[in-house]
Amino acid sequence: MNVDEVRAAVAEVADLLRLDGADLELVATDERRDRIDVRLLLDGVDCDECVLAPDQLRDAIERAVQRRAPGDYEFRIDDPRS
Repeated sequence: MNVDEVRAAVAEVADLLRLDGADLELVATDERRDRIDVRLLLDGVDCDECVLAPDQLRDAIERAVQRRAPGDYEFRIDDPRS
């Protein structure tokens, strides 16, 4: 796992989320387990439903990571809406 590329992929998705007032942060990477943990931040968001739906968010993160750091990863997303 290339952690720098994973970080860049998460930042790419975060840029999109910021347009709706949300943010995304990389919490941890576990190279032994090929696991990536991220957290969706909704502080100050007026409309939670206006931010990517959980399934769409997962897809966006997975696609961005696969473009930059292909691999078979487990994604854990801390989404306060679920």
